[in-house]
Amino acid sequence: MPHIVLEKAKSVKECYDVIEPIMHKVDKGILKTADKYINHKENSALIESIAVEDGKSQNFFIQLSSKGDAVTVRLLPQTDPEKTKGVKTLMALIAKTVKDSNSDVSYGKTNLQDFLIQ
Repeated sequence: MPHIVLEKAKSVKECYDVIEPIMHKVDKGILKTADKYINHKENSALIESIAVEDGKSQNFFIQLSSKGDAVTVRLLPQTDPEKTKGVKTLMALIAKTVKDSNSDVSYGKTNLQDFLIQ
């Protein structure tokens, strides 16, 4: 399952607060986020996401969850989209938004190295 760990991210709430809607054009498609939701305990958030590539549309959620002093960006397993280049790029864009908002945050363990934007 694709994921990106954001080391030294203080909380899911802090990450959630900096995420704005994304609209990113790609070759033969578009990647975008819509609404976002955070649970009552503020330890898990969902970002409603859409990837349209080569005429195929996928709706899914990207999840932010806390673990120690890190926040993990991953796909919500219940929505399990096809792991296309666009889906992975959208996850990396969300991780970059959080990383850029706080100079202490760095990329940790990930299997999306090729998609991360420094």
